[in-house]
Amino acid sequence: MKKILLYGSLLLVIVLAVVALSNRITSVETAAKPAQTPTQLRIPALQVNAPVMPVGQTASGAMDAPTSKALHSPYWTSVFWYDQGPAPGQAGNAVIAGHVDRVGGDPAVFWSLSHLTPGDKVFVAMKSGQQLQFVVNRVVKYPASAPSQDVINAVFGPTGGHHLNLITCSGVWTGNGYDERLVVFTTQIS
Repeated sequence: MKKILLYGSLLLVIVLAVVALSNRITSVETAAKPAQTPTQLRIPALQVNAPVMPVGQTASGAMDAPTSKALHSPYWTSVFWYDQGPAPGQAGNAVIAGHVDRVGGDPAVFWSLSHLTPGDKVFVAMKSGQQLQFVVNRVVKYPASAPSQDVINAVFGPTGGHHLNLITCSGVWTGNGYDERLVVFTTQIS
C-alpha cells in the first residue's frame, strides 16, 4: 500500500511539473509572438499600403479570409496573415492573402497583384518596429478546385529559406468564387 501511495504521489508531482512547465513555455511563446506580428504590408509597384490582420483556419482547415457584405468594410483594404504558420522574417513560408475585389466587383487590396514581376519589392512592418524587405521571385496561377499537395506544400509547406507568399483569387468568377488562385512567391533580402 505504501508503494502505491509513493508511486501515486510521484506521478502527481510529475504531472504537475509537466503542466507548470507547459504553461511557462506557452507564456514565453505568447510573450514573444507579438513582436513577430506583421502590422503593415507595402508594395510600392502597386501603390498598396495595407494593414495586416492575423487569421487562422476555417472549420474545414483552409486559411481564413474574412468577407463582408458591406462595400466599405476594412476586409477589402486589409490583408490577412496566416498566423498558424511562420511570421514574415522567420524561416519558412509566411503567407499573406488579400481580396482581389469587393462585393459588387469593385477592386480590393490585391486587385493588381498579377502585375507584380520578378525583382519587385515587398515590405512588411512588424509590431517590433522592424521593417522587412522581400523581392518577388515568380508569379504563378493555380486551379482553385482541389489544389494538389505539391501546390499546398509550395505555398504553405516548410522550407529553410525566409519566404513570403502573397495569395489572391484569380481567373474567372464562377458564381461561387474564382476558378484560380494567384500566388506571388518572394524571398527576404533584408
